Amino acid sequence: MSLHRRAFLTAAAVAALRPWRVDAAGWRAGVATVDITPKTSLWMAGFAARTQPAQGTAQPLHAKALAIEDARGRRLVVVTLDLLGVTGAMAARIGTAVRARYQVPRERLLLASSHTHSGPVVDTQLLVAYDVTPRQIADIEAYTAWLEGQIVDVVGAALKALAPATLHAGETTTGFGANRRVQYTPEGPVDHRVPLLRVDVGGTPRAILFSYACHNTTLQASNVEWHGDYAGVAQAAIEAAQPGVTALFMTGCGADINPKPRGTVADVEQHGRALAKAVTGAMGSLPPITGDTRAALEFVELPFEKALSPDEWKQRFGLADPYVARHAQLMDTMRARDGKLPASQPIPLQVWRFGRAITLVALGGEVVVDYALRLRREHPDDHVWPVGYANDVFGYVPSRRVLQEGGYEGGGALLYYGRPGPFDATVEDRIFEALERLLRQTR
Repeated sequence: MSLHRRAFLTAAAVAALRPWRVDAAGWRAGVATVDITPKTSLWMAGFAARTQPAQGTAQPLHAKALAIEDARGRRLVVVTLDLLGVTGAMAARIGTAVRARYQVPRERLLLASSHTHSGPVVDTQLLVAYDVTPRQIADIEAYTAWLEGQIVDVVGAALKALAPATLHAGETTTGFGANRRVQYTPEGPVDHRVPLLRVDVGGTPRAILFSYACHNTTLQASNVEWHGDYAGVAQAAIEAAQPGVTALFMTGCGADINPKPRGTVADVEQHGRALAKAVTGAMGSLPPITGDTRAALEFVELPFEKALSPDEWKQRFGLADPYVARHAQLMDTMRARDGKLPASQPIPLQVWRFGRAITLVALGGEVVVDYALRLRREHPDDHVWPVGYANDVFGYVPSRRVLQEGGYEGGGALLYYGRPGPFDATVEDRIFEALERLLRQTR
């Protein structure tokens, strides 16, 4: 099926066991995949230490869409992406197009990224980190426009493939993630749970959606080939072990968690296969789920503490030129254009309920593990599935603890994302106040 230019889209059209008969639980589902590997050399997102654009492909990158419809005809669509993340502007454009073409409301579309650091820069993301030329910026803009079209089309392909289905949910564990903020808390918190949602059609598994709270950064800045990192390896290994199944990965709240060990292709394979083994080992024992779906989305403003001067960035967070100088130039450009710097950053917060079996809570930004642990602690009966890097990856989202400790996740990394300063002390409270509203709204 030919879509945008030279894109190749595979729609996993799932045949019903009995045509036109809805499953007893009322679910319908469809899944589709598109290759989003750049056809040209672009800057790779994630490591400021890189000194050159991508030089080839070690593993293709994909966008995958899973569409689910309940007995009342209400649809949810999750799109998983082998990308560092989408920007808020991208998500808005994609959401508008999906609503117009397929009548899927914005709160029922989830754009979830694997956060691989071996994918392309998109939109204006992280441009402070790289010495990009005007031509390279134009190439990024062209790829971003093409990518948005591919995402909209893959949503349509998944919706077109809707067929009677059963859903099965549960969780397993894996253990290669380790808290990386050892200078502050040597034995920092982790979340080793791997939530799972299996979709069967005609009694046969057709899709598995899963997540893990760990940075998708086994490969380092020395890698200059497109690669999905451990999440890409895991998805490929699951699909190889389960013919006919599409594996879709979302990153959990693991902004302060790294794979351990990391740095080599062998490490990538080790972690990806460990995750795949955990998922395939648990797939067969997941109980079915029933009920209807509910969805809500809210954007909450997170205030910045203040705009930092170049010297303050250097002294407070130990940052250096050329990044501080590029950031200062960007701030000057923003002041000239808008008359001021932004005082806050909107974060998208999204809640999906699948009957009483799953409460998927998706947060924008690079969310530290404290959020997942608190959500599960305070809502033990909601079967919370926490996801980060969703709908807008604009920078790190620290908890109160991490903000007070400081460091890279506590505010320093926001320089690379082109934000004027670190967040203030109210961030965690604001997020949880909004999440409480959304959880009540969807009950």
